[in-house]
Amino acid sequence: MTRFIVSFALLACLAGCVDGANPFDEDEATDTSSTDTTDTGTDSSDTDSSDTDADTETSETDEETETDPVVPIVSSVSTLPGTENPTSASAIFRSEARSDSGGSVGNGYARGFVYNSDADTFTVDNVAFDGDSPYTAVFNDDGTTRLGVGPFSVFEAPASATDALTLATVNQLVDYRALYAVGPDGNTSIAIVRTGAYIEYGYGGYLYQRDGDVTLPTSGQAVFTGTDNYGGLRDFDGRGGLEYVKGDMRVEIDFDDFNDGAGVRGNVTNRQVYSIDDITNVQTLAEPDPGNVTQDILDAMGGGATELPILKFKIGPGVMDANGELQGEIFSASSDASTTLESGNYYAILSGDDATTITGIVVVTGSDPRYTGITYRETAGFFAVRQ
Repeated sequence: MTRFIVSFALLACLAGCVDGANPFDEDEATDTSSTDTTDTGTDSSDTDSSDTDADTETSETDEETETDPVVPIVSSVSTLPGTENPTSASAIFRSEARSDSGGSVGNGYARGFVYNSDADTFTVDNVAFDGDSPYTAVFNDDGTTRLGVGPFSVFEAPASATDALTLATVNQLVDYRALYAVGPDGNTSIAIVRTGAYIEYGYGGYLYQRDGDVTLPTSGQAVFTGTDNYGGLRDFDGRGGLEYVKGDMRVEIDFDDFNDGAGVRGNVTNRQVYSIDDITNVQTLAEPDPGNVTQDILDAMGGGATELPILKFKIGPGVMDANGELQGEIFSASSDASTTLESGNYYAILSGDDATTITGIVVVTGSDPRYTGITYRETAGFFAVRQ
């Protein structure tokens, strides 16, 4: 049996997990457990606001030791829990920071991510009422093709559990979903877990990692692109439910400037949002893209919008370090740039001998125009390849 990530070498050098252990375990399913200054970037297609404006073998662990708060990370631009003293020559992993207060209660609780390639199942620990057996792959209603959201496979938690003493059935919370994918170079991976079972944002988390080193350019510029290379989950504050989202991610890096870390520009275009219940419907002439609710959102936005707002990285110094890690702000704005519609952060990591792949997470929140007083949180992952 192979466990969580499908194509990694031994991660003996991976250190500094929040629990003191590598989160990807081979023989035991153990538990393990993220600022800019002013600048404005423009090009012919978009305007960026100013800055004031995971089959792998890994190291083994036998038990989890909870450590809160997490150990601070040094020598890295990242504020997420994970590898303590990263370098460009080391494997690095990051997970969602845990929160027990405010509007982000439940963040970072999901631990023990394990993918079993023999059984094609996914295991998650530390989220309640998500079954007593592994998550299983979601298939479309044709019964033969598995559901994919962007680059990710989708797994769902069991609907019920069994009392071992009385054999009574215990219904579980609904809509636990896990997204999992390995990057195109086989050296990175991402897992995301969210649920729509709560009126506020529910318990969940995410994790991404690089296996091995990266060689960063010292000059020049690079572009990283893909199609349908962005996928995620939307949960809500103010109502239950869960939706899928996918799109196209593009990232550009200027390795010459800024002097304090490279300049990084990115955007997510062609975002499409899907109903969790209807996306698996069989494709028909009447429903060529089953479950797509994007038009409903556009209609509620008004103003003749024809696509969801483009997510853009804020450009500024200090968002990339010598380890190949990136962290910065991301936002979307109204068509006249007068109003910020979504805001949040991106977290990413470069991999490969010539920094050929960028792997990352985006977390943004915004007001859902279909409802009054409802906020959504979009947690998505992406892989973009250097062109």
